[in-house]
Amino acid sequence: MANLDERTITLPVDGIFGVGELASRLKALADADQIGSWHIGKWIDFKHTAIRIQFDTVADRELAKEMFISAAR
Repeated sequence: MANLDERTITLPVDGIFGVGELASRLKALADADQIGSWHIGKWIDFKHTAIRIQFDTVADRELAKEMFISAAR
């Protein structure tokens, strides 16, 4: 099994409202069985500019990473 660091990603968000949007997008991926479970982690700073997300597998993390990088372009 992969360790926690390998299954965790830090994603930029626009504060607390950005986390809601992020959660909605991750839930949609999970509901479509494209990824497994995911768990909100801690903010990386007090300004809430990014948050850590933990996935069940490295493959789930990589898929989410690709989805969010593509959406940012």
